[in-house]
Amino acid sequence: MGILRQPFCLATLPELDHLSQLGQQAYEKIYEMRNPLPYRPDIDGLRAIAVISVIAYHLQSTFLPGGFIGVDIFFVISGFVVSAALSKANASSFLGFIAQFYARRLARIVPTLVLVLSVSALLASLFIPRAWLSSLSEETALYAFWGVSNWRLQTNTDVYFSPRAEFNPYTQTWSLGVEEQFYLIAPMLFFLWAYAKQFQRPSLVRFTTIALSIFALGSLVFCAWASTHYPAVAFYSIGARFWELALGALLFFISAHTSPVLAGNTKLIGSIGLIGIGQKVLPWLGLGLITAAALFAMPTAFPWPWALAPTIGALCIIGGVGAPQDHPLRAFLSRPFWVWIGKRSYSLYLWHWPVFVLLRWTSGLETPIQYGCALAITILLSMLSYRYVEQIFRHNPWIEKHSNRFIIVLFLAMPLSGMLLSQYLFTHLQQFSWSTVSRAPNDWYGSNLSMYVNNDQRPCQVEQAFIPFAGGMQRVLTPSQCQIPPHQATIYVLGDSHAGAIIPMLEQISAQTGTIVKVFSFQGTVATPYACSYLDLQAPMEVGRAPGCLEFNTATRDLIASQAKPGDLVLLSSLRMMRYGDQWASFQISDMQDRMNSDQAQALRKDAAAEIDLWIKPFLAQQMKVIFVAPTPIFRAPTFRCADWFNAHNPICVGNNQQPRADLEKLRAPILSAMHQQAQKHANVLIWDTLPILCKEESCSALSEGKPLFFDGDHFSNYGNWVLYPHFKDWLAAQALINSSAQK
Repeated sequence: MGILRQPFCLATLPELDHLSQLGQQAYEKIYEMRNPLPYRPDIDGLRAIAVISVIAYHLQSTFLPGGFIGVDIFFVISGFVVSAALSKANASSFLGFIAQFYARRLARIVPTLVLVLSVSALLASLFIPRAWLSSLSEETALYAFWGVSNWRLQTNTDVYFSPRAEFNPYTQTWSLGVEEQFYLIAPMLFFLWAYAKQFQRPSLVRFTTIALSIFALGSLVFCAWASTHYPAVAFYSIGARFWELALGALLFFISAHTSPVLAGNTKLIGSIGLIGIGQKVLPWLGLGLITAAALFAMPTAFPWPWALAPTIGALCIIGGVGAPQDHPLRAFLSRPFWVWIGKRSYSLYLWHWPVFVLLRWTSGLETPIQYGCALAITILLSMLSYRYVEQIFRHNPWIEKHSNRFIIVLFLAMPLSGMLLSQYLFTHLQQFSWSTVSRAPNDWYGSNLSMYVNNDQRPCQVEQAFIPFAGGMQRVLTPSQCQIPPHQATIYVLGDSHAGAIIPMLEQISAQTGTIVKVFSFQGTVATPYACSYLDLQAPMEVGRAPGCLEFNTATRDLIASQAKPGDLVLLSSLRMMRYGDQWASFQISDMQDRMNSDQAQALRKDAAAEIDLWIKPFLAQQMKVIFVAPTPIFRAPTFRCADWFNAHNPICVGNNQQPRADLEKLRAPILSAMHQQAQKHANVLIWDTLPILCKEESCSALSEGKPLFFDGDHFSNYGNWVLYPHFKDWLAAQALINSSAQK
């Protein structure tokens, strides 16, 4: 009996070549002996290990630093198990074979997926506002209904380990996309293999095995290359992940072919001296590889080379067709506890992620109690969907009595309905949402149009153009159809995202005065200590910036110097103080004063001040006015995440949207001092300060009369722009920089 269960991975290539030379008569006898792959409880146990690893990592990455490798185990299992299921299919007709394959796959995948996506879309519409942090979510959801969410995710510069992925309720669907795309590519080879088995064509078996091996090798090579050059593509794309599923399929193909051959050739078996040792050792080796990857796999070296360890580990534990089930590890994985989890692993995988993400957006997911609640909700939802969705649709007599074509149409109607429902919710977010941000978008979001006014009543209309420039972008606001003489000066706006945050105010200036506004911006693709700013005065322009930033700022300076005329303005708006946190997390800074005045911070500011002349003299030489926007208030928490009853007590919401003015004055004093030195040195250097406008009391607030002055911890909201606009316009007029009689 033990001879009938030899795993494939113990045979060597010369031996396989010898096996392929057996006569047709022996081949027919072997296939008569071969039975369909029996149920393997240890594979369900391996699924349990995979899903537990993923959940532990997603709950808190420090619990299991490499837990994301559970998905790689799923890929191998899926390739092996689906190949085994296809081996039983009738291969006499290609169309019939394909129809049966997709009918079963859709029944397995679609109902629970559509349920999870639809419920997630509803809850996300209620609780999650639109922001940079959630900007990929809605598109990901709509793509996920059709198994292509990985396409959307791989086209973005973010990778799986970035904040936006962590706050996207649909990120987990990327792996389903990879699997579904694999089963769009592979069925032809599956059919050929099943056809060869059914009609006893050994040469065709070899051909399909070799072809799949070549595709797997090509995918592995691409994965290794893309991991360095295009990390998002390497992680999410079918091209870089095909090899993992293909290896699972190859394990079945070859072991199903060789196991019965070995069963009829005891002499050959006796010549393979490592079989007995391998049967005992390889599963333990597989466990060791998976454990090492779960503990030590590095996101920066994934999927290549770290995905190799869990993939090979899963192959060794599965062992192929006829792998001995009495092995201690497989016997352990076959215990009821692991099998129970493994059978529900699909529902657990789908449900855990939106549960975790919605908690991050609302109450938070940082304490043991919150961890426990997240797990309890996940398990309950998974049990219900497994019992009342998965089981009902997979084993439904009424559905099974219909043709495969009917079943395919039925299950394709489900994602269509779910997508339309989700699209309706996303389109009518303002109507359905419980979020203050979503219900009052005009207060929070800076738009391309005017702020709270009728465009037709403004002296000028404003046209907007986006022009690629030096690796960045030039955004041009041009007044048109003016009823007043256009202002002759041009405003050039340089900085970082804080320059973009005042565009609503600048657009209104353009409309009211007929002024052309040009905003220059550069989007870095990697995390850096400092944004690509123009004179943020925290550090020199070449220190801690994204690649290409220095070149962009140099090109911007030279372009403006060549275009400018006397009287034009250069407005410098940047983040000029350290943040307490970002949209996704608090940085846990207990003493910002100490951090801002550390020896390193002071040295960097000194170096930054020393190079100011280099960056502003070309403007002053053209008799331009250089306007520094003084450091604006910095809050401890992102306002948009802390404005509602359901998120006000989130751990990220420290400070209650308040900041003592005295603290802000101390924090910004060194930067403001450097600006004043320049203003004293150059008559054409000016400073516009928003603090007296926004902080008239002892405490600065991110909200005013229930409306947001700031969108997050430091960017102005649309309402904040509306508050600042008349003051900025009056300040410009007082400096004789615009016509003081221009309409408000």
